[in-house]
Amino acid sequence: MKLHSFLLPLVLLSVFSLSAFAAVVDGEKNADGSLKKWHRIEVVFDGPRADEASATFRDFRLDVTFTSPSGKEYQVAGFFDADGAPAKSSATSGSKWKARFTAGEEGDWAYQASFVTGRNVAAKLTGGSGGTGPDGETGTFRVGSQDKTGKDFRVKGKLQYVGKRYLQFADGDFFIKLGANSPEVLLEYGEFDGTPGHAKDLYSPNLGDWNLSDPTWGDDKGKGIIGLVNYLSSLGVNSHYFLCMNAYGDGKEAWPWTGADNIDIYDVSKLGQWEVLFTHFDRMGLMIHFQISESENTNYLESKDGNGEFSDARKILYRELVARFGHHMAITWNIGEENQAAGSGIETPNTHSQRRAFATRIRALTPYQDHISIHNGPAGRFDDIFPQLIGFEDITGPSLQTFLTKPKRARKGSSVLSNHAEVKRWVAESEKSGHPWVVAVDEPWWGRRPDKLADTLRKEAVWGAVLAGGQMEFYAGGDDVKHIDYRKYEDCWKSVGIAAQFLNENLAGEVADMSPNDALVSGNENWAMANEGNTYLLYLKNGGEAIVDLSNAKEQQFSVHWFNPRTGEKMMKGNPGTVHGGTGRVSLGSPPSTSERDWVVLLRNTAAVAEYR
Repeated sequence: MKLHSFLLPLVLLSVFSLSAFAAVVDGEKNADGSLKKWHRIEVVFDGPRADEASATFRDFRLDVTFTSPSGKEYQVAGFFDADGAPAKSSATSGSKWKARFTAGEEGDWAYQASFVTGRNVAAKLTGGSGGTGPDGETGTFRVGSQDKTGKDFRVKGKLQYVGKRYLQFADGDFFIKLGANSPEVLLEYGEFDGTPGHAKDLYSPNLGDWNLSDPTWGDDKGKGIIGLVNYLSSLGVNSHYFLCMNAYGDGKEAWPWTGADNIDIYDVSKLGQWEVLFTHFDRMGLMIHFQISESENTNYLESKDGNGEFSDARKILYRELVARFGHHMAITWNIGEENQAAGSGIETPNTHSQRRAFATRIRALTPYQDHISIHNGPAGRFDDIFPQLIGFEDITGPSLQTFLTKPKRARKGSSVLSNHAEVKRWVAESEKSGHPWVVAVDEPWWGRRPDKLADTLRKEAVWGAVLAGGQMEFYAGGDDVKHIDYRKYEDCWKSVGIAAQFLNENLAGEVADMSPNDALVSGNENWAMANEGNTYLLYLKNGGEAIVDLSNAKEQQFSVHWFNPRTGEKMMKGNPGTVHGGTGRVSLGSPPSTSERDWVVLLRNTAAVAEYR
């Protein structure tokens, strides 16, 4: 249990125990003393001594401008961090203020701090009174190479929106997200400070997945949830979706504050422990998918704090989240789950103007082009929310709640098994607007569990979304609002992970040039996407002979490889092993085995495209 020291409240003209010491630039270093490219860099300032239970989070604003060797500037929001190590100490007070950043250029960097005060100044992007604490402080540091390998996202650098259907890493590879949507209460973990209930829910089935080299916090805490990340990563899963603010929502026990109603008092030690977890996400190759609200609390902050459609409390929430976690390599900022669904009690859906304003504020806070999304709901009701956002530049994609199987009570106007068609629709409509969306099925809702959930999931959601030009995350139905033994759904995680590994290992360099085009493959239940003349990806839902239209590939030769999406068996050379284009529809033969099951076929131009990785 944390104990607050309850220092005197900070007021605008009172500043406590300022230090004359210069800031410390901290982070993992190379042998020559340089900080590592794409690793977390922390500039730690000595500033006003403060406590969580004060006006700390409203009346002070730290921003740091970083200037790269090439002259690019990045403005980064800073934050109060108690004693500088609250994840371990559970401290609530101190004089440490930080800015976190990751640098994508090697060489000499410079920084300059702005530290201002004023009533609710943290809710503003400009203004406030300076001359206090670290205001105006400058410094330099050197960034060198980084030494990570394997699935660690720091190998690839920051993942950003680049105006295409897929997010792109700094190294040039595109990212196909195939991850976990359940449970959405991931952060209701009993070993995070200030997290009520769930004291025994420590992901104990994953304790054995924790390794000696893995992090913990406090008194050897965190092994269960860190082991869980290892487990998902080992299966190839590359993202996890969770609620970071579900006050009065489904789970009701995940929030960044010291209590559900303490919207001005951020729990700095809990947030420090979240940072340990999210750093492990980077290390193990998982995207961090923040859901910032849910249907039951869409306007909770506005009702608590007032100030019309966009409260100061919400603006500060966005600042705190981006400041503390925005440096991570792969992020989705999702404005809200089931965002157009009317919740219970006092809540009402966000308006279109709110959604735009929320996205614009997040975009203004992050120094990177992070993915900003929004989630529909109820399932199947897409037109209530997405057409009004098409072309709006600060939202870079929809987060679709769809049907995976026929529910007992299908809502009026809802489509069933709509994953492939709906992804194709929003891919096409957004491209027409000139602002292509990154489209993901993030909650394929299956109503009642089919006998073979993994088969249905694999066919309709995983490959249905992928072959439409999109991505997806698996939703575990009734197990989304409670801690689960993830191994209960291992067959589903495997279906997701096998696809993620295959696609990101073999198509990361070229998938953005491929477009969904089902007309290229024969068969009503078969799907295709292609960069015609170069690369073709086919999915045969029920096996059978593969016939592809190569009319637009005159005089080109293609290698033919088959991939088993059920087992992850490495690609097998087809029979025939090569085919020639320009002659209309060409038979690629039948699958190597179990010809009645689903299969993937990949064709590559032997002259124009590099061989498989």
